[in-house]
Amino acid sequence: MTDAFRPLRDAETGALVALWERAGMVRPWNPPLDDIAAIRANPRSALLVARRGGRIVASVAIEDGGHRAWVYYLCTDPDLRGAGLGRAAMQAAEDWARRHGHAKLQLLVRRSNAGVVAFYDRLGYEQSAVAVLQKWLDPERERAFREAPDAH
Repeated sequence: MTDAFRPLRDAETGALVALWERAGMVRPWNPPLDDIAAIRANPRSALLVARRGGRIVASVAIEDGGHRAWVYYLCTDPDLRGAGLGRAAMQAAEDWARRHGHAKLQLLVRRSNAGVVAFYDRLGYEQSAVAVLQKWLDPERERAFREAPDAH
C-alpha cells in the first residue's frame, strides 16, 4: 500500500533523483539536486513523496506563486503507471494549495507530451489562454536547454 504524500526527508534525496531518472524527468538544464535544494530551501514550497514497499514511488513539488500555486516534478514510478499515483499526487498538491489559500493551481506540460496533457484533462485541468515567456539568466543552463532535442 502507498503511504500518504509527505515531505521529502534528507536521506531520501538520492532515491528521489533515481525515480526521476527512471521516469525521464531529468533534463540537463535542471540539475535535479539543485532543483531539490531550491524547492526545499523555499519556505513557500513543498516537495512531497509517497512510498510503497519501502521505496519512493511518486513525487510532486508545489510552489506558492501568490494567488496561484505551481506544480512541478509530478512523477510516478514507470512500473506503477495507471495505479492512481499521479491522481493521488495531484490531490496532495491541490490540498496543499487550498491549505495555503490559493485560488488556482497551475503547471507546465511540454506540448509534445500528449499522454500527460490527456491525464491532466481527465483531472479537470484546461489549457490556459496565456503564453509562457522565458528569459534565461544562467548561460550554462540556457546552453543545455538549447542543445536538448526536447527543449521546445
